[in-house]
Amino acid sequence: MQGNQFPSLFQAKSLELINDLIPVSGSVFFLVQPDMKHQGTYLSNAPSDIEKAYNSTYFAIDPLHPSLFKHSSERIVTLSAQISTERLMNHRYYLEFMQKYQHRYVLDMFFRNSRNEIIAVISLLRTQFQNDFTQQEIKLMHSVHSFMEYSLNSVYLPKRDQERTDLQTRYSLTDRELDVLEMLISGASNKEIAKHIEMGLATLKTHLNHIFKKTAVQSRTELTAKIMSEL
Repeated sequence: MQGNQFPSLFQAKSLELINDLIPVSGSVFFLVQPDMKHQGTYLSNAPSDIEKAYNSTYFAIDPLHPSLFKHSSERIVTLSAQISTERLMNHRYYLEFMQKYQHRYVLDMFFRNSRNEIIAVISLLRTQFQNDFTQQEIKLMHSVHSFMEYSLNSVYLPKRDQERTDLQTRYSLTDRELDVLEMLISGASNKEIAKHIEMGLATLKTHLNHIFKKTAVQSRTELTAKIMSEL
């Protein structure tokens, strides 16, 4: 499990709860931005590079991508319900991404705000050697979902927003610098940060220099340690 995501305790405990309820080979909890991009991803028993591979290449062909469900009210969806086995076996997403990371069955939990916008997703993964998610398990996840969606909207996201506000106020960070800082704390490389928030590397380095100066540190490692100690 990754331990340096910020803030991540709610995500970690949520995945632990689900892992105790039903068998999965791995799970992923990520926040969803208005443009449907991932942010603040937390992995449980999943390869550390799976998020990078997904965001760089495969998100656009994911049969369960959140953008496909933003105009619906669905909360729990399975890969098997969205695409036939025959189609999946010949799909680039399966051949290049799913097989590489050794998962065959997927159940996604979409969490929405009061405006029905998707704000977070939990993806539960199973290998080809496990069975698909049963109707009983799906029903159980619906029950868990209700509580988690409430907690996400009333506790976790307000706390996350407050931590961002506190850091921004304490160090006089701009909104853009705060976005850079959050991704840096999560362990993203400069190239990943630049691509994710759509800026050139030179511009990113300028932002980093401003952040280092405002927080009185000399390196990414020192910055990460300082911020994590203050959260």
